[in-house]
Amino acid sequence: MLGVALGRARLPPSRGVSKKARLGGSLALPVALLQAHETQTMLEFRGVSKAFGGTTVVHPLDLSIAAGEVAVLLGPSGCGKTTILRMVAGLVSPTSGQITVDSLPLNRQSLAAVRRKLGYVIQEGGLFPHLTAVDNVTLMSRHEGWPRNRISARLDELLEMTQFPQTGLDRFPNELSGGQRQRLSLMRALFLSPRILLLDEPLGALDPLIRAGLQRDLVDVFARTGTTVLLVTHDLVEAGRFADRVFVMHAGRIVQQGPFAEILDKPGNDFVREFVNSQVVTP
Repeated sequence: MLGVALGRARLPPSRGVSKKARLGGSLALPVALLQAHETQTMLEFRGVSKAFGGTTVVHPLDLSIAAGEVAVLLGPSGCGKTTILRMVAGLVSPTSGQITVDSLPLNRQSLAAVRRKLGYVIQEGGLFPHLTAVDNVTLMSRHEGWPRNRISARLDELLEMTQFPQTGLDRFPNELSGGQRQRLSLMRALFLSPRILLLDEPLGALDPLIRAGLQRDLVDVFARTGTTVLLVTHDLVEAGRFADRVFVMHAGRIVQQGPFAEILDKPGNDFVREFVNSQVVTP
């Protein structure tokens, strides 16, 4: 048997940063993350750009993301965030530059191997409507030939981790709530224990209460799995809740990067200041 406030809102505590640090004290990444920075780069972009036709949507990009780091691409719609995720997943090819995933350069020859290192939650979840919840979640493990006992054990683990109800496993996606569908999408992305988790506005379509609960659960999932995360959002609250580092994007460029508190307290230019102020309610 298979196993058992948002938008214009006050900002949450930053992930892994004390209240003193958020209010102006010294900022420091967690010790484990600092060690990861010293020992391994999990995702690297070198001169990566993307143009469609004559329009450049991502200008040349250089950045490195450490093993275990939660990096957030933050910015308005159309700034190039999702295109970056799609390039990492091999869904679109860079116009220039090189992406390296877990020391493996991404190209046509390595694409299948790179994708086995990734978990990807797209906008709206991307569940197959003709498959039940359990068939959606276990699809790739069955494709990879996992034995039933291994599938069952992993399913039990993820049910507990994501708080998805076991009673929902035999339902189809249209029979689940929006929050349940997002938990299911997360379970599917985590099932093969990916090295990197890509999340594209994973909570964007949910109502505020459900979204806040899922934010809390995702923080716990990130901490328990230690997976490297690249998350896309336009929401300042979400960035503050999840990020070790925030990369603010505008018109296809990263215009500021750093800890969330630094983005909040020391905006690098007028765009960042306006973007932050548009979402912050002061007492």
